[in-house]
Amino acid sequence: MGIRTKVQMNIAVQLENGDKRVWLPLPASKARFEAALERIDGEFGNFKIKEYNCRVPAMGRGMFMDTPLAVANYLAYRLNKLTEDEILTLCAISHSDYYFDKVQQYIDFTFQTHCYTLLTGITDEEALGMYHIGDPKHYIAEKVLKQYIDRREYGKRLAEAENGVFTSHGYLTSSIGWDLPPKDRPVPESLNLKGYLGEDLYGDWKDYSLTEVIGG
Repeated sequence: MGIRTKVQMNIAVQLENGDKRVWLPLPASKARFEAALERIDGEFGNFKIKEYNCRVPAMGRGMFMDTPLAVANYLAYRLNKLTEDEILTLCAISHSDYYFDKVQQYIDFTFQTHCYTLLTGITDEEALGMYHIGDPKHYIAEKVLKQYIDRREYGKRLAEAENGVFTSHGYLTSSIGWDLPPKDRPVPESLNLKGYLGEDLYGDWKDYSLTEVIGG
């Protein structure tokens, strides 16, 4: 079993008409969020998201700042469940042409980590060929013929067949493909902080699904 590691996510809330700030580490319960608001004399509708500190592979500033607090809270909760190996796979995805550009894709990934395979250290076609066939300097299962196989060409064709990608972290494949439709994953009520946000920030709040909140 992989070792769990913590992905740090923080968000600060600030009164619109003042300079009081408080950092709120995510994920946070509703009680912790209320306590943070009390520290800045915050009430419904009179605070704003001022700044954030986020350590998530390839998650751009604009992507996160456009995300409602409830969804960001759910994202932090799900990311904290990832193992070190799964986080490395996420890093590999972020360094490929299939990097995530929606918050929902990150959340979906946490439910589907078993669908991705990362061969660390395999960063090109020749390395992939050698991984499957073996080093040409050695006999493999007494099949001398393997010494004469073009490992680079073999790795290239295998990657094409598997629709795999090479990254600086290794060779990555997905058993479910790369261009997947978003899944509707409502934010659990225990993590749903939407009731504390003003309409001036995110519009008229209702029971949005995750897909609706971030625009699918």
